[in-house]
Amino acid sequence: MRILVTGAAGFVGVAVCKALSESGHRVTAVTRSPTATPLAAERIEVLGDLTGATDWSGVLAGIDAVVHLAGRAHVLNDDAHAAERLYRQANVEVLEGLARGAVGSGVKRLVFASSIKVNGEETFGAPFSAEAPPAPEDAYGKSKLEAEQRLREIAGNAMAPQTLEWVILRPPLMYGPGVRGNMARLFAIADRGWPVPFRSIRNARDLLYVGSFADLIVRAVSAPAAANRVFLARDGEPLSTPDLFRRIAGALDKRPILLPCPVSVLELIGGLTGRSAEVRRLTGNLEIDDDATRSLLAWEPRMSASAAMKLTAEGYRSRR
Repeated sequence: MRILVTGAAGFVGVAVCKALSESGHRVTAVTRSPTATPLAAERIEVLGDLTGATDWSGVLAGIDAVVHLAGRAHVLNDDAHAAERLYRQANVEVLEGLARGAVGSGVKRLVFASSIKVNGEETFGAPFSAEAPPAPEDAYGKSKLEAEQRLREIAGNAMAPQTLEWVILRPPLMYGPGVRGNMARLFAIADRGWPVPFRSIRNARDLLYVGSFADLIVRAVSAPAAANRVFLARDGEPLSTPDLFRRIAGALDKRPILLPCPVSVLELIGGLTGRSAEVRRLTGNLEIDDDATRSLLAWEPRMSASAAMKLTAEGYRSRR
């Protein structure tokens, strides 16, 4: 298939282009600017900053499927007044323009990388499933949900002729070589041997190795069972925050230093410092039910979480 990938030079995009190319697909990589990052692509298109007005007609000609990864990711310390507008511009308006362009160019399928944040921030007893009612809480999650809704509307539905199949994937926090953000910060803390107040945390959070997500996209672009469905995915080993930090330290051949601290104290400190959301992600549960993904798409994670963490550590060391 001829597949166009947006956000191709990003952390996830590099892995996705590689997996698609290795599966025999012809990849057109869309990037914001010329990149020194090697991309497994037949063609690279530099389109600058994507907007709702981006002209997709030229790059979509002859394309069979689109994998849309580009967007504004969750940004810490966002200006609350600007966040909603910025997320909507990057995550909703760009998707609207791309979906309309795909319909006009005769693209068969659009795979959209959404986020588990569409389901919510935390689970209480039951894991998140694709069928559960969406309950996003922040501007990022809400923009992803609106983008999902607009994609379905533009593609068509049971009451109107459908010209474009859609597939929505909602991954949790991903990791792998080149990871950034909170996961990269945990690697840096473990590598420096700094103590962390995680020992008293008793939670369970699902993660996903980026290579496994790339494998899922390979299936999503062509599997008949994927058409017009939402899929969740996870490694399969929910980890507590202290266990995650131990695995990170172990992958770096470091000794983890975990100090006890009541969760209530961590929450109080988070409230006083304006970091309640960050503390919640460290202490809360986020579990995922991906049984339907595994059965319908015959998908399994590429490797164990421990082996994937080792590869992530190697990638971290190579960038130091």
